[in-house]
Amino acid sequence: VLHLDLSSLASVREFARRFLFLGVPLHLLINNAGKFSHGQLALSEDGVEMTFATNYLGHFLLTKLLLGRMVETAAATGCRAAS
Repeated sequence: VLHLDLSSLASVREFARRFLFLGVPLHLLINNAGKFSHGQLALSEDGVEMTFATNYLGHFLLTKLLLGRMVETAAATGCRAAS
């Protein structure tokens, strides 16, 4: 288990660094975390509106940082989609 706070870009980067260091394959990535603020403006530690930071930016960065491992895993398992 690795800690991840999708509202924090530093946390996303640290999670990806630790995950990639493990050297394990990544067959599937499901981005299924979300936040909704009921009319309250809250900012992430990066100064971004919290809902947008959590629901979009964190997922985007996480996928970008792990995409290479997903492609490597697909190629190693003979998946044609990786070519």
